[in-house]
Order: sequence, then structure tokens, then C-alpha cells
Amino acid sequence: MEEEIRYGFVRRGISNELRDPDEKITSCMYDDLTGLVSYYLFEDRLQTAINNESHKDIRLKRNKIVVLGINVDNYNFFDSPDGIIKEMAERMLMYLPANYTIARGIRYTFWIMMPNLNSQEEIELELSKIRTIFRTPTKKGDKVLTSMGVSVYIGQDIKAKNLVEEAIIALQRAQYQGENNLLFYSRN
Repeated sequence: MEEEIRYGFVRRGISNELRDPDEKITSCMYDDLTGLVSYYLFEDRLQTAINNESHKDIRLKRNKIVVLGINVDNYNFFDSPDGIIKEMAERMLMYLPANYTIARGIRYTFWIMMPNLNSQEEIELELSKIRTIFRTPTKKGDKVLTSMGVSVYIGQDIKAKNLVEEAIIALQRAQYQGENNLLFYSRN
């Protein structure tokens, strides 16, 4: 009788030998609850967008990339917090352009990358759309209170992680000022 030798490899800490063969390998790329991309995939897409903008031909106009961090401040006050998160995710997928990357965060609830924006007016218009999504009461009539932090890539030499850190600083300042605030990162 011939003995079968099996070699497994580890991907994100989970051995493929222990995994159900019918289970999709998406846990590290997509959120199980919402179906949104994971924070890690978000950060990878953001770095790719930054690289594409920074390596553009000098004759081409560089676009801005906006990073928006969103935290649901009253998350713990809902009867079904996961239902609220899922509903907000569905709304964003429905109403925001397909080229935006919407991700489920780790510490903060959502992350959005908005590439190819050209002016401050365009940025503010897109942000007002997102604020409207969250200000509209849920199906159960609940009011969602959020804090939002924004950082903008305008062609500077920066990594995705730093752009996210800037958005986190703005988000924390917005949380400190109270609910339903949106602040841009400022180096001052």
C-alpha cells in the first residue's frame, strides 16, 4: 500500500489542510458580515492608487486621492449593531461610484478610498453624499451618529499607511469634538 505524502502551506495563519475544501478562501480579503473588502486589501489598493498617480507622465494632470475613515459613534446603543453596519455597507455600495474602494475597518468602522478627484469642490460634494447616506435613518428608524476623518493625497511622496494615519488623526479630532463631525487632516 502506497503512503500518500501531503504538504500543506500556511496562508495568513490558517493551514489549508485544516480548511474545508468547499470553503472559499476570502476571509483575509473580504469582511464576512458585509462583503466589503478587508482593511488589508484596502491598504493595498490605496498604495496601488498612490503609485499610479506618482508615476504618471509629467505632462498629465495628477488627480487627488481622498481617504475617509468613518466611525459609528453610537454603535453600542443599537439592538442589532451588526444589522446597522450591514445596512450602511449596502447603502454605500448602492450609492457610491464603483471605482471607490469601501472597506470594513479594524478599529474604525469603515474606510473609503476615492480616487481621481480633481478639485476641493468635487471632494466636498462626494463627502456630502457620504454624510447623507449615514444621516438618513435606518430601516428601523435608528439614527446613526458618525465621526469622519479625511486625508488627501495631492502628489506628495507618501505611503498608504501614512495617509491612513493622517485620516485617523482627523477622525480622532472629530470624535473629540462630538458626534456627527467631519474633519480634514491638517499638518498644523
